[in-house]
Amino acid sequence: MTNRRKWLNIGRYGALRRLGLAAIAALLSLVILALGSRPLLTRADTGEANPSEPAAVWVEADAGTPWKIFGLEIVGKIMSAQTDGAYSVVISTTPPEGGPPLHVHEHEDELFYIIEGTYEFRFGDETILASAGDLVHLPAHIPHKFRNVGSEPGMAMNTMTPGGFEQFFVEIDQLPKEQPLDRSQVAAIASRYGLQFLPESPSAER
Repeated sequence: MTNRRKWLNIGRYGALRRLGLAAIAALLSLVILALGSRPLLTRADTGEANPSEPAAVWVEADAGTPWKIFGLEIVGKIMSAQTDGAYSVVISTTPPEGGPPLHVHEHEDELFYIIEGTYEFRFGDETILASAGDLVHLPAHIPHKFRNVGSEPGMAMNTMTPGGFEQFFVEIDQLPKEQPLDRSQVAAIASRYGLQFLPESPSAER
């Protein structure tokens, strides 16, 4: 082999070697980019429990936290701390002609499932009757109230999304029970939870 051909072969080998190294470098870059785009491993990936994930909740029939507010007997069945703030669930028992005054929530959507009795719901300009088995969904920012129009106590399950409003019940329940509720004090507590009580129009008052 002549020197010229020898150097040509060496040059080709060097070029191929450089091309191969460049290809390997490019492949490694793609691998690094792909790995960098993946989320970090979570405890779920490793088979370990993730403490930030809410656990399943089982509440026995007689369990819960009871409160007495506005003539209603309310039992907190699922608190927002058990759902990572996603929602809370209460069961309310309402005496005949009982129910909360007209009000509006700034934060929570409410879902009412009627368990027993017949309720009159008023929301916005609409009024409906809801009986056992009916569902009523009331989004935030819609003024509403409800009243038990039956002759026996009614019962409803109320799911509030997001959770947290049950703490309003906690605070109101801690007020002195041997005297009428102080409206200004109730309004101050309500404002901390984005709740506002509204005046009734003369035609709507009963």
